[in-house]
Order: sequence, then structure tokens, then C-alpha cells
Amino acid sequence: MPRTMDHASRGFSTLDRISGKIVLGLMLLMVGLSAAGVGSAFLLKPAKARAGRPVAEEAPALANYARLPTMNFTLSDGDRLRDVRVRVVLEMDPQVQPKTVESYGPRISSAMSTAMLEVNATELRGGAGTSFIKDAVMQTASKELRPMKVRQVLLQELILR
Repeated sequence: MPRTMDHASRGFSTLDRISGKIVLGLMLLMVGLSAAGVGSAFLLKPAKARAGRPVAEEAPALANYARLPTMNFTLSDGDRLRDVRVRVVLEMDPQVQPKTVESYGPRISSAMSTAMLEVNATELRGGAGTSFIKDAVMQTASKELRPMKVRQVLLQELILR
């Protein structure tokens, strides 16, 4: 009889050890999930507003955007005349005011008209056409806006009819 009791008590202690490991594992899992939640709360924490000023006013502008007037050109493709309509926006340094750049719009448009006289309409087809226009506007605008730096030319519309 002592043997059966010994087996029963030994089986019970094994069950206690297994359930103890499960409980310990679940507790460690809960602590890990809690730590992950706290860590993500610090990462995703919203910025604090200061003394009545909105957060947007505190962040410095990364760039300014200046819209140029719509430019229309008439090009030849050898057989017939084609109309090209281009709308672009210039990305400028944050120190440059968009109104200042927009006042140069007519000068940039006029210089582009002169530069486009030598262009064949077939050069503007496909993806190469957008690159060609962007490069031409970048060169012309950089030349006209000499002290100001043009970061990028954003092509809004390119229509070849």
C-alpha cells in the first residue's frame, strides 16, 4: 500500500510541476505583451501642443511649392503641327516664398517657349517625354531663378494633341 500512495503522490507532484510551468509561461507571455504595448505607446505618442500654439506651427516647412502658369507650345512632328500643354509645380527650398517664384512664371514660360522651338513632338511621347519636359523646366527655371534653388519639378499635366 505504501507503494501505490507513493505513485499517486509522485504523479500529483509531476502534474503540479507541469501546471506550474504553464502558469509561469502564461505570466511571462502577459509581461512580454504588456512591455510591447508600452513600447508601442511611446513610439506612437502624439506630439504635445505648447501654450496654445498648434503643433503644425512648430514644425519647420520642409519645402515650398510654387505653381507655374500653364504653358502651351506648338511643335512639329514632321508631318503636322502638335499642341502641347504643360502644367508644373516647382519644389523650392523652405526659405523661398512661393509668391516670389510665381512672379517669375511669365519669364520661365517665355524661356521655355524659346527652348521648345528646337524640340520635335515625337521626343515627348512615352515616359521619356515626361523626363524631357522635367529636365527642360528644371534647367530653365534654375537659370531664371538663379539665386534661388529649385529642388524638383513636379509635372501635373502633359497633354500632346
